[in-house]
Amino acid sequence: MRTFLIKCFMLTLIVSCILFFLNALYIRTETWKYQNNVEKFAHVPQGIQIANFGSSHGRDDFEWSDSPYQAFNFGLSSQRHLYDYALLQQYINHFDKNAVVILLIEYFEIESIKVDYSDQIPRYYRILNKEYMPEYSLRDYIRYAVFPVLSAGTNIRSIILDSNPEDVFQKNWHNTMPEEELVKYCSKHHIDWTTDSPDGTTLQKGLEGFVYNKKILSDIIDYCLACGLQPVLVSTPITGIFNNIFEERTPNFFETFYRFSREISGKYPHVPYLDYSHDKRFENNISLFYDGDHLNIYGAKKFTSIVIKDIQSLGFLPVRLTQTR
Repeated sequence: MRTFLIKCFMLTLIVSCILFFLNALYIRTETWKYQNNVEKFAHVPQGIQIANFGSSHGRDDFEWSDSPYQAFNFGLSSQRHLYDYALLQQYINHFDKNAVVILLIEYFEIESIKVDYSDQIPRYYRILNKEYMPEYSLRDYIRYAVFPVLSAGTNIRSIILDSNPEDVFQKNWHNTMPEEELVKYCSKHHIDWTTDSPDGTTLQKGLEGFVYNKKILSDIIDYCLACGLQPVLVSTPITGIFNNIFEERTPNFFETFYRFSREISGKYPHVPYLDYSHDKRFENNISLFYDGDHLNIYGAKKFTSIVIKDIQSLGFLPVRLTQTR
């Protein structure tokens, strides 16, 4: 019996050492560090004067490097208001008083509800504290934050063959999609945004989804106002090709979309809504997009400059350079 226990102990020790060793190698890879763009959350500045949240439209369409203000981009791919809210609460102490918080009203988040976040929660365990995770699990925390090698899958090969996923994004962000490919992209994503996802993680719920999304966005606005922040609602630019597909294939879509923004604005009359989704400065200029609904770096710089000026004209940002921090 004693020999058996010693062998079990030695086996456990060996497996543990291998686990710690592989994990140490994996978390040093660029593949893991920059996966899903979460590395930026290690560098959230203090004294934020303006910030945006949202999905990839927030991540890609706002380019703050030339901003005269202390700014930060909290956007992540496919991020919903549920996690916008969690991130805002996590980093609330990083904001200046009266800071501007840009919240997106997006086509895909009007009547749909994401019912399964299993494809996204690994990144949030790396960012959010326990109290801000909508559904916290110690098991998942260990798998995704403490020993991410356990959930690495095929990415474990990055220990030997490493690559930075940001390099691929940066290459795309500097390009423009050919028009023929753009039409195919818009057709596919129209289906994605107006029907249930094949894996069942996102469902079109009609009025239930409308009410649900309006409630979460309202909760974020209420939180901003309670904390002395100024929320600003924004719909980012979309190509005319994509907008035309929505009008042709789902003729009632924009009626619902604008009813959503109208009801939110009616509830919060002092919260401005800046709608750039059909803005002629962008809509018919595909050279400013890298696909049907995401601006490339040239479009993002132009758009961010316009947004800053529009918010300044509302009196929510001082027309001056920020102090060096």
